[in-house]
Amino acid sequence: MKRFNEDFRTKLYDTIKEIENNSLVEIVVIIKPQSGSYKDVALWAGVSFSFLLYTFFMFSPVSFDVFLIYAFTVLGFLIAYGLFSAIPELESKFIKLKRKEKNVEIAARAIFQKAGIRFTNERIGTLIYCSLFEKQVYVLPDRGAKNAVPAQDWIKIEAGFQSVFDHQNLAEALLAQLVNCKPIFSQFLPPVENDINELPDNMDIEL
Repeated sequence: MKRFNEDFRTKLYDTIKEIENNSLVEIVVIIKPQSGSYKDVALWAGVSFSFLLYTFFMFSPVSFDVFLIYAFTVLGFLIAYGLFSAIPELESKFIKLKRKEKNVEIAARAIFQKAGIRFTNERIGTLIYCSLFEKQVYVLPDRGAKNAVPAQDWIKIEAGFQSVFDHQNLAEALLAQLVNCKPIFSQFLPPVENDINELPDNMDIEL
């Protein structure tokens, strides 16, 4: 998470403050390295590769020593398991998109509840949850915010946030998308007098 340094956090909180000063919405942005556990992927990779090696030895026209077959089968498992465990990009390619999306949604909804985002007076708390390993952004508005903003605008917001992973500089893309949301929230959730910031901008929740 080196890309999300202190400078980024300062810009993030300033951007959230600007949005909230110009609208009633309460924005919470939480970024996590990963949402789900995928240890089984590395395990299955190890088992599959060792099985392929064993099959090769068994059906090869060349005769191999039994100890050599055993050693290479075990070594094949360890190599494949180690590679998939050590290289997230490799592991990610063997995980179905639906599984990633489900884990991100579960994590986002759990954070929404645990952080108390649903307890704002006007039910206008909105969580923007970014999960780096899955390359997913899940936008979860409370009932008041969801009903105030037209569905097509929520679709636009969600698509915009999901597109941040297409950019080389993820941090800057995330900030830019937040800025893009400002006129939408200002239009459909205009600010009111004496509005109180009910949710801390620097919230971080451990599940």
